[in-house]
Amino acid sequence: MTRLDNIRKTLRASQQAIFPRQIQEFGLDLVVRKGVFPPEHFQSWRWISENFPPFAAKTILEIGCGFGLPGLLLAKAGARSLLACDINPRAVANTLENAARNRINNVEVIESDIFSNIPPSRRFDIILWNYPSNFAPEGYEYVDDLEAGAIDPGYNLLERFLSDGPRFLTETGHIVLGFGTNARDDILEQITGSNDLTSVLLRSGTYPGANVTYRLFSISKKGTGYAS
Repeated sequence: MTRLDNIRKTLRASQQAIFPRQIQEFGLDLVVRKGVFPPEHFQSWRWISENFPPFAAKTILEIGCGFGLPGLLLAKAGARSLLACDINPRAVANTLENAARNRINNVEVIESDIFSNIPPSRRFDIILWNYPSNFAPEGYEYVDDLEAGAIDPGYNLLERFLSDGPRFLTETGHIVLGFGTNARDDILEQITGSNDLTSVLLRSGTYPGANVTYRLFSISKKGTGYAS
C-alpha cells in the first residue's frame, strides 16, 4: 500500500465516527463537523499551535482553516486580527461556529481557494498555511474535499501560494509554512528560488510514535528577512 493509499484510507475512516464531536484544546471548547479535515488523525495543527513564532498584535491570514485551529488560538492569544479561509464550505462554517462558541470576535472566516477571494487591498503581517504536503503526480483527481487538505498534485497549490502570497504581505511581513519531512524539499527550494523568496527553518519537532517530523518555515521576500 502506498503512502497516498494510506492517507485516503485514513480520511475515509475518519468520516465513520459519530458527528458532531466535541474536543477541548488549548482552553478552547471546539466542535468538529462531518466533512471537515479530521484533527485526531493528523496532528500537525497541534504541533503548530504549540510552536508558533511570535504573533502578538499581528494581523494574520490563515489558509486552510479546517475546524479552526491554530488560527482561533492565535486570535484569542494576542493576534490583532485573523482572516481565516478554506476552500471547503463545511470548514468555513465549522470555524465560524467555533469562533462563536469561544467568543473570539477578532476573526473573519470566508470561503476561498487560496487567495481567490482575499480582498486585493488587504495586507498581513503573517500568512499561515499548514500545507497539504503529500505529493501526488500531475493529473491526480481528488475523491472529495478532504483530500485537498492532505494532498497537492504536482505541488501546483504550493506554486500558486508562493507566487501570489508575497503581494498580500506588509513590508515586514512573512509567510509561515507548515511543511513536514514527508514533503518534497527540492520542489519547495525550486519554487522559492523562482519567486525570489528566502526560506528559513524556524522550528522542527515530532510526537512519540509519529512517522513525520513537523516543521515551520518562514518565507519572505529577499531583503526583508525574519528574526524570531
